Amino acid sequence: MLKVQLPRSVGDEDEAVSMSLFGITVVTRRILLFVSLIIGVAIAFHAFHQVALAAPPAVSPEEGQVLFSQRCVSCHTVGAGVKIGPDLKGVTERREEAWLTTQILAPSQHDENDPISVANREQYGLQMPDLRLTEQQVGDVIAYLKTATTAPTVIPVLYAPTLAAGVLVIIVLTLLGLRFGTKKVEVRP
Repeated sequence: MLKVQLPRSVGDEDEAVSMSLFGITVVTRRILLFVSLIIGVAIAFHAFHQVALAAPPAVSPEEGQVLFSQRCVSCHTVGAGVKIGPDLKGVTERREEAWLTTQILAPSQHDENDPISVANREQYGLQMPDLRLTEQQVGDVIAYLKTATTAPTVIPVLYAPTLAAGVLVIIVLTLLGLRFGTKKVEVRP
C-alpha cells in the first residue's frame, strides 16, 4: 500500500498526516458527502422541474364551474333547457372531447366544415362567440361538464315552506306592531 504524507500546515512539515493513496480522511469524506448531497438535490430538483413542465396541468372541475358561471351561463344551461344556445346536459357523452375543445377554444374553426356547428347556427340563429379561453380553461370547463348534473330546478324543493314561513313572520310582526305600537294621541280642541 502506498502512503502519502500531507502536511497539516504550510510551515509544519515535520508533523504530517499519514494516509493511504486510496484512503480518505474524515474531513474529506464529509466534504464529499456534502457535495454529493448538493448535487443529488440539484439533480432531483431539475428532474422534478422537468416532469412538472412536461406533465399537462391537471384539469379542475371546480375552476370549470366558476368559468362556466362567468362566461357560459348567459347562453347555456346544464339541464335547465335552451337559452340562447343549446342545453349542455350530457354534451360530453354526445360529442368527442376534441370536438368540444375546438368548439369552445375557437368556434370559428367549425364554421363551414362541421355539420353540427352549421345545424346549431341555423337552429339558434347565431354562432358561438370566441370566449378567449386558454386550453387549460377549456379543459376545466369540459371537466365541469363531465361532472355536472342537472341544473337545479326553477323552484327549489324548500321554496313553499320558506315562502310560508316568510309570510307567517310578516303577519306576526304586523300584528305585534299594531297591538303594541299604537300610540294614544290626544286631540286638542
